[in-house]
Amino acid sequence: MLIFISTIFVSCEKDYLISNKDVPDWLKADIKHQEQVIKESPQLMNAYGAWLRYNWQNEYYFEYHNVLSESLPQPISTKGDTLHILANDVNTDYYKEKCCKTFVWKAPKYKEYGDI
Repeated sequence: MLIFISTIFVSCEKDYLISNKDVPDWLKADIKHQEQVIKESPQLMNAYGAWLRYNWQNEYYFEYHNVLSESLPQPISTKGDTLHILANDVNTDYYKEKCCKTFVWKAPKYKEYGDI
């Protein structure tokens, strides 16, 4: 009986790959939007994306990766601020120093190719 009750509670929580409390509200909203787009049009490139979390300078940053996109993922802070990376800027170290890759959410057709 206890297993059944705990299964109900687990199944009601959103299917993130990290703890629900570690997913910022802005990201929950984006994932909800992505899932709606995929549901309505599964052939679109949204079905191949994923949100990842990295650690850099003791803060978490989130990146949207999609193998069908030619753009470099833009790191976004937990607060929802985009980390703008310019030449000769201290932020250029982000791509060299980021660590601890963790998946937050994967679309149904997401495939990982290489390490971005």
